[in-house]
Amino acid sequence: MKNAVRCIAAAAAIAVFSVEFAGCATATRRYAAGETRQTVTGFSEEDVNDTISRAVQSICSQDRIRLQPGANRAVVIVEDVKNDTLSRGRDAGALAEALGQSLREELTNGGKVVVYNKEAAQYATVKVSPQYILRGRLTQRNLRQDDGDLQIEYNLNLTLIDLQTGLEFWQKRVHVGKLADAANVM
Repeated sequence: MKNAVRCIAAAAAIAVFSVEFAGCATATRRYAAGETRQTVTGFSEEDVNDTISRAVQSICSQDRIRLQPGANRAVVIVEDVKNDTLSRGRDAGALAEALGQSLREELTNGGKVVVYNKEAAQYATVKVSPQYILRGRLTQRNLRQDDGDLQIEYNLNLTLIDLQTGLEFWQKRVHVGKLADAANVM
């Protein structure tokens, strides 16, 4: 009997850990067009790709990045994204790194900018002055609904700054909302 109680207690502890800390609970993700799909409550790889794609589309479609005379691409420093979510430890670092790497990739492959690499610049034979710096911060807010469901709000806040003037001239908040059913939330 004691072994059965221990097994049940261990299973309950594992379930609580996986839901609360690992983001394994299922949720419904709300998309801009009203479409919903099942997903995890944490920030998934699909969320990273979708969020970065929307952000880069915004910055490039608004033609905010200006080229210096004679240049065919602008030079941008892309800082690591600051993770200000409830995720802590290794997962928090991995999420911030994934967002930063995806930003660099999308911007560089878009053909409009080159990303300034501070580590490699110290070995460069030709000195280049970056024109812009792109800063990002990922935030999370959990809102308990009246029916017990949990609304999870992620926002990636990006700011593009002109290094010559220090002026912030483009900002974008990319929102990802998820709704976890009360039955899945501890």
